[in-house]
Amino acid sequence: MSYKTQIDVAEQLVRKISAPVLPSVVAQLQTLFAENEIPSASKIKELLIVNPILTAEIVGLANIPALTNSPHIKIKDIDTAILRLGTKYLKNYVMAISVKELLNTSKIAGLSYHSQVIANISMEIARYNKFIRPDEAYLLGLIHDIGAFILAEIDENYGATFVGKQTNHFGLEEDEEARFGTTHSAIGYVLTHGWNLPNYISQTLLLHHSPSLDKVENDKLKNMIALIELAHALAIKHHHGKQENKSNDDICKLSQKILGLSDQEISQIHNKI
Repeated sequence: MSYKTQIDVAEQLVRKISAPVLPSVVAQLQTLFAENEIPSASKIKELLIVNPILTAEIVGLANIPALTNSPHIKIKDIDTAILRLGTKYLKNYVMAISVKELLNTSKIAGLSYHSQVIANISMEIARYNKFIRPDEAYLLGLIHDIGAFILAEIDENYGATFVGKQTNHFGLEEDEEARFGTTHSAIGYVLTHGWNLPNYISQTLLLHHSPSLDKVENDKLKNMIALIELAHALAIKHHHGKQENKSNDDICKLSQKILGLSDQEISQIHNKI
């Protein structure tokens, strides 16, 4: 089935339900960044502090070891958190946190936890890659399976399929095509376009289960897809070692090669997760 067909069907499915709505602060930040390439920290703070939960999440995120060279120095205030995370990157972090809150309402038990695991592993991988920033890695990790949220809204039995296929990288989408005529990846592509995310983010979601990763020509896109595929493969090694198969091992090796990671760096990443 072509990607165009998957996207066409995905658009029809998304129209059948109420598309997930993100907090207004996301749109406000998008507008702010559209008007100013790098907005002032004070302007960003003005938008964040009206939402105490979001503000607390930003402060917590700033203390993640993968995002700082000084993990022993704990941040407790929003001003310092914005400076540590970088004003330039706050838009992606806020979008990611908003999606995490959305996933907490999913009918798929564990979807939010799974996405957070992939997001944290992705940030660790991004530390070794010249193409991907930590904010992009974190956002990708949290939204990569957002299409599954929609399929669970459409079919109450889908959650069991999603969970059961976590260690079968290509089997999940084969099952989705047969049942829905599209995939969670294509639905993620449609949703993120609607959220005005950059096209390379949407394309990464569309292709993150691609069996032809090495044929992607754009280096940034190829590295971002490899990032998510490697994060999945490492998560399986870490959490589902007894269920690991050759397919997962092949994905891991190919993604490692594309990302330019040594065996020692893979070991370091694996130890941190």
